[in-house]
Amino acid sequence: MNNVWRNVGYPLCVMIIGGLIIRFINPFVSNDIITILVAATCFAFGISLHFGKRSNGWIQKFVVAIFFIFFIFWDLGYVVLPQLKYFFDVIGINGFVIRLFYVFCGWSFFK
Repeated sequence: MNNVWRNVGYPLCVMIIGGLIIRFINPFVSNDIITILVAATCFAFGISLHFGKRSNGWIQKFVVAIFFIFFIFWDLGYVVLPQLKYFFDVIGINGFVIRLFYVFCGWSFFK
């Protein structure tokens, strides 16, 4: 039973609690804060999907954190590189794929 809770219940609770927090805070804060909260929720969901031994390597965590922060700034519109935007448009990286990347960053943070 404990293994089922860890494999299914914990990620489910992260999704439900994160969704409720974003829903209740949404009318009171700006869209930038909501974007950051969505990214943090996706990152936390990704962390909850990782099972097994967690890595303590700081270089990997630093690289993941840099990519995570870059994509948050990209999602907020603070970083606009025309060539990179064109490349992302060609290969189809948009809001949904960026959110999937947040989940991947969370999953790979302790990998």
